[in-house]
Amino acid sequence: MHPLYASTALAAALFISHPSSHAQWQPVGSPAFSTNMVDYPVLAIGTDDLPCVAFSDWAHASKLTAMKYSGSSWQVLGNAGFSAGGVMDPTLSINAAGTPYVAYRDMANSQKITVMKLSGNNWEVVGSTGPSSAGGAKPSLAFGPGDVPYVAFADNSFSNNVTVKKFEGGSWNPVGAEGYSPIYAAQIALAFNSTGVPYVAYHGNSAGCRVERFVNGAWELVGSLANLYDARIADLCIASDDVPYIAYRDVGDDFHVKVKKMDNGDWVQVGTAVSSGDEDTDQVSMAMDGSGSIYVAYTDTDLGMRATVKKYANGSWQTLGNAGFTAPMTNSLSLALDQSGTPHVGFKDAENNTFKATVMRYEDGTSGIDPEGSAMSSILMAPNPAQDRTELWGLPSGAAITLFDLMGNQVALPIRATNRATLPTGQLAEGLYLVKVQSQGHSRSLRLNIAR
Repeated sequence: MHPLYASTALAAALFISHPSSHAQWQPVGSPAFSTNMVDYPVLAIGTDDLPCVAFSDWAHASKLTAMKYSGSSWQVLGNAGFSAGGVMDPTLSINAAGTPYVAYRDMANSQKITVMKLSGNNWEVVGSTGPSSAGGAKPSLAFGPGDVPYVAFADNSFSNNVTVKKFEGGSWNPVGAEGYSPIYAAQIALAFNSTGVPYVAYHGNSAGCRVERFVNGAWELVGSLANLYDARIADLCIASDDVPYIAYRDVGDDFHVKVKKMDNGDWVQVGTAVSSGDEDTDQVSMAMDGSGSIYVAYTDTDLGMRATVKKYANGSWQTLGNAGFTAPMTNSLSLALDQSGTPHVGFKDAENNTFKATVMRYEDGTSGIDPEGSAMSSILMAPNPAQDRTELWGLPSGAAITLFDLMGNQVALPIRATNRATLPTGQLAEGLYLVKVQSQGHSRSLRLNIAR
């Protein structure tokens, strides 16, 4: 290897082998970026790797506003305050085509569940009538096969039992019976496995947690109730091998946050408890990357309601960066991963009593964060995961692009480009790599996942 390349690879190896010395949580763009105070901020990241946040906006009479990070600053999506009236329980999801959808409890429409999507520069209601015929609560929104939107919610027409509907043929149609659940739902999470089977997890106040899936035209129980009796559901994820995971608070163990997965037909705990304090279900969020790594974010009561994020690795829950990295009294915490698996958290930020929206992401030495407005901050990379190639754009003038494996070994000759470049990957084995971009004394590293 050329001495210059060897020294570069060695530097990369040293950088990767001691991530704790670089690991930190950084704001995405400006912290507290919303115009005024917010409630219920929710975070989602599409395939373009740009985070979006929707929230009840105090600057617009608690109506819904959505904002997206452009790579250099936060911009309003469509119009601020686009809902008809104030909102509660909003949820945000982005389909495979990159279109944001929101579902929420509509205070201008008898608290019915309303779903809207961004069409061009305007938000439009999905369907002539919403999913619920009466009031509803705690909607969870996800996309099934063919990017069909589904929403699960607590249905006031059926004593707050669970109803699931999908938007197909121009209307919202029930999936199974409306209000089918045997208990009412205080919290709901909806997800799909790789074959398009919907799963719903929910709990009532006294009957524990239930996880169900829709097969053969009906909802059926997944696993036993006994192993979920003391669980208060917080989130649901399904791994690429179709194993469902739930994050929950354990009522029988001082409300500690825990994770369970299906194993040999029943629910088995993943490691020890994630948290050591009694946490709030509304402040717990879980995400899973393409390799099956599990991340859990929660507000830590032992640290004054500051945010902590942990990853399950090497048989234990490991803290990412500092525990309690936000200001005290952090609220409405949500967690999302970008295409390379970088964790982001969105929350209502109590710093300086602003209570505005803030998004932060974890810098672990394999994904770069540059000051807002720098030449490196606008770089995007897709597809990621890649098969035979990936493309980078937004490159600064004369950028040098070098590819390393995670041991710091250079695996391709450097290329130079301005604005846009294609990086061939067909000759490389599946796995994670580091794409390093250098220009005019600045550098940024992005994680690339090759999967076929």
